[in-house]
Amino acid sequence: GRRAGRRAGEGVAVGWSSRAESASLPRRTARTGDVPRRRPLFPGSSGRWLIKMSAQRASHEAAAGAWAGLVGTVLGYPLDVVKSRMQTGHAGVKDVPGRATFVATLGRLFLREGVSGAYRGLGPPVCMMMLMNAVNFTAFNRAKDALGVQGPLGFDPEGVKGEKTFRVEWRVVAAATSVGPLCALIGTPFELVKLQMQMETARTNAAARTNTTGVKSSSLNAVKHKNDKNVGALRFAQRLHSTYGWRVFYLGGSINVVRECLFNAVFFSTYEHVHAFGLTRSSGSSSRDMSTDSVSIATAGGLAGAAAWLANLPLDCVKSVVQGQDLRNGGWDVEKRLGRVGFNDAASSVLHTRGAFGFFSGAAPSISRSFIVSGSRFVAFAGAMRALEGDPSS
Repeated sequence: GRRAGRRAGEGVAVGWSSRAESASLPRRTARTGDVPRRRPLFPGSSGRWLIKMSAQRASHEAAAGAWAGLVGTVLGYPLDVVKSRMQTGHAGVKDVPGRATFVATLGRLFLREGVSGAYRGLGPPVCMMMLMNAVNFTAFNRAKDALGVQGPLGFDPEGVKGEKTFRVEWRVVAAATSVGPLCALIGTPFELVKLQMQMETARTNAAARTNTTGVKSSSLNAVKHKNDKNVGALRFAQRLHSTYGWRVFYLGGSINVVRECLFNAVFFSTYEHVHAFGLTRSSGSSSRDMSTDSVSIATAGGLAGAAAWLANLPLDCVKSVVQGQDLRNGGWDVEKRLGRVGFNDAASSVLHTRGAFGFFSGAAPSISRSFIVSGSRFVAFAGAMRALEGDPSS
């Protein structure tokens, strides 16, 4: 009973094996992965034990989410830089074509800026993803509990003629969508600092190349560009705040709210359904072990990330243009304290300069990165939860 109580309510990547394995049991048999439990485990209990265990589990999920965010971000960051460069068309850089290919952009990045350039601005997204994953994994699981999501997910035991039929669990979609605004609140400032640093590096390098070709450029600008290249993320954020005020950090915020709602809805829903499908298909096999489960987690996570980014790319492209605009050279309206390039302007710019396919600029690095990062993120989360829960078989 204690083991069942401890694992009850576990969500992403950890609790599903118990749900899937219980699918073959009689319907009234208690499933260790079912959530939420409506009654105390012990007769006469006030429920305080359950509250304590729920709080402990939430803290474990937050710690595991932070670890997953660190692992995934470090692995996928160079591809994220390439994606941003392709989406913004290297905003403000005159010698770079707007429709540069993935291979050309990646090659140019490493040749001209090296490994340090590929990890330029890493600090903000690492902090963001550690915080965001700590929050969204926990919030998603608690939202599922509140909506009463039951397992085995994605399969209706009372389907046509008694056969199990696949169905989309709307409560999972709703729980995933509800995480979006919170993610946007946390992530928008970090995204803006990251994009501005990436674009600043591209503009700095372009200015340096312009100076070497003999085109006139003031010594003041040259010194400014040289100094900017070595500014850290925190110093860069402080400079943005002192120059433009706190509102600059939520430039493109409304776009990011919609983007995060869409992304999380596809991301978590795809993962839960794909992983449940794989586990239910293999539940009759006696050869399932932890390595097999890790492969299933990585595959489901990779597919979830790829699907989410594919659905999310048009909005992400517009957001990148809005947040990556050149604030120094007329991109910031001092009187209104807003960016001059809004959603309509950014969407029109992408459409006119790159066509409809421009909204999917950076698709190759985004989907490749998402498959790698999301798969590793879910595996890292599951591994951390196993370690924190002290149950290597979970």
